[in-house]
Amino acid sequence: MFPQKYPVVETKDIPKVVVDVSEGGSCTEKPSRLSLILLLLILWLVTRPYEGILWDSEYYTVQALHFLWPDRYANDLYFAFGSQDQFSIFSRIYGPAIASLGLAHAHIALTLLTQLAWVSGLVYLAKGMFQEKWAYLAMAGVIVFPGSAGLVFHYGEPILTPRILAEALTLVALGAIWRERIFFSLGLLGVGTVIHPLMTLPGIVFWFLWFFGRKKTGWWACALAGTIVLGLAASGVQPFVRLTQPFDPVWLNIVHQRSPYCFISQWGMGEWSAVIHTVLLTLWAMQKAGNKERQFLKLASLIGVGGIVLSWLGGDLLKNVLILDAQLWRAMWMVSLISHLFIAQRLITLFHDPRSYHARWLWMGAFLLTLLAGFHGGFYLLATPLMAVAFLVQQWEERTPEPLPLWGRWLVASFFLVVFFQTAFFFWNTFILDTVRGETAHVLLIEFVFTLGALMLMSLSLKESCAGFSTKSSVRIRFGMINLLLLGSLMVWDQRSPWIKSIDEASGPPSDLSKILPQGRPIYWEGDLTVPWFLLRRSSYFSCSQGTGSLFSRETAINYWQRYQSFQPLHTTEFSVGSSFCTPLPGEETSGSPTQEQVKKVCRENPGLGGMVLLHSIEGMHPKIWNSPIPFTYLKSIGHSKRWVTADRFYIYGCPIQK
Repeated sequence: MFPQKYPVVETKDIPKVVVDVSEGGSCTEKPSRLSLILLLLILWLVTRPYEGILWDSEYYTVQALHFLWPDRYANDLYFAFGSQDQFSIFSRIYGPAIASLGLAHAHIALTLLTQLAWVSGLVYLAKGMFQEKWAYLAMAGVIVFPGSAGLVFHYGEPILTPRILAEALTLVALGAIWRERIFFSLGLLGVGTVIHPLMTLPGIVFWFLWFFGRKKTGWWACALAGTIVLGLAASGVQPFVRLTQPFDPVWLNIVHQRSPYCFISQWGMGEWSAVIHTVLLTLWAMQKAGNKERQFLKLASLIGVGGIVLSWLGGDLLKNVLILDAQLWRAMWMVSLISHLFIAQRLITLFHDPRSYHARWLWMGAFLLTLLAGFHGGFYLLATPLMAVAFLVQQWEERTPEPLPLWGRWLVASFFLVVFFQTAFFFWNTFILDTVRGETAHVLLIEFVFTLGALMLMSLSLKESCAGFSTKSSVRIRFGMINLLLLGSLMVWDQRSPWIKSIDEASGPPSDLSKILPQGRPIYWEGDLTVPWFLLRRSSYFSCSQGTGSLFSRETAINYWQRYQSFQPLHTTEFSVGSSFCTPLPGEETSGSPTQEQVKKVCRENPGLGGMVLLHSIEGMHPKIWNSPIPFTYLKSIGHSKRWVTADRFYIYGCPIQK
């Protein structure tokens, strides 16, 4: 890969490579549009499988249920002191859909519709910036290289939230901005603001800078808007009044514990690797971009990096409530997406440049690792250093007529080999030997193989169309392979576990369970917040997930923390696995069965608690027992490792404890 004799090429002899990215290069035939569309569909399905109502989708689903039946959830910790639902109209869309279709059908229908809207927005943007095959390649780059899997900022999520719909509108707005449609783009951003203002805000800033960034009238209008905001803040109008409020120490400590990702100073190597990765990719895309493309990339990167800096200044240092609530670092989703649009174009240009012999293979390795990062965020820790080396090597090769010195070639080769073996080790442990995720790891491997297959077929289809040597038999074989991949992708798309499926599709709570549960007050259900919320359609008293509202409400934060401290001594499963939300308090053990006295103490400290449903019986107590027809699978700490275990028996203890 790194030959000892590097061909020295005089600068004057370097051929100028012209790759016509606007008109499709030298292609004499157009590849089948249907084939390319099906391949993009395959890429979407395997990178965004359907796993049911999970993660943030749980919050927006219960908000829709609360919109339909406010009395049922009035005492829930998530709603007792207000929720972020007041800043979005999404529940007004989701709620009626649930009433008409039922929870499971409404959720899957809206998931598909919002994802279709997102892809349509991407098509509109890519078709405006690129022509013919380049638009499909640009879209493939965006789909297979998601923002950052498992990290704090990402785009095109597989779950149902208003974020994906706001992103869709922002993508169409960016496409309209590219076409210089000033009022159409502004209208789209206005609609996006009432769906999810945080995700739309980067698009609004982009719109202003693109059309008015160099005009005095624009900045005068900006100053007027700022004056109006300050006036609204002084008048106590929400959410602008938060601009005048700092976090007090008690509230701030709770948010630090519950949502550390909101603080730039709390980010770890994973988050910073993703940021540096995006910055390097943006700089790389700028080098060969045209003036308009370079301006697009510059504005996006300015907004993304500016969002991180302002979040650090306003949130970490000044502790301002509105700035921390705004989570301005989320602007990185737009930077990441726009930079991914240029991946295919830059790679092909790189492979046509004889000077970039070493850099092209380093870039290919970096993008393979980035592709893997879409399935496991840990691969960013390998992809980012390799991308940095690729970037530096390319600068040397393109700017210096001399080859890399021998010591440089050996150094780069040694680094590449280290990354290769680390990748092989991490890949084997993640996709083959992962005992924590079990079968899920093998499904990820299948999805990765399908992704590589779809990308290879897309490349082959485009190459043959450009070379003009495709035959009917090769087209039929390729189309047959595409259909096989599509069938396999559809077969692995629905990845809901039997437990999640039973919760999502239940028409009502099981009668045998309803009879033995405490009535009238919220309950605590160990291990799964969705049971009281979606199966029983009633309030939950406590879970670590409900603490998400601590960022937006001091009252929610204080009550959440009181309940957190009360419940942790029970060592229930959400505490024992040591999740990022339920980090054990200093001095607390993370294992051991709860005692009778501890259960009684929780009931005494929480007079609003109706009862607890636990996964283990308490010695000396006589609970009611519910046998679930579907086993519940949960992650449990066993010694120094974590294992998936199943349970089909739940132990119900009413409060106050009856002697």
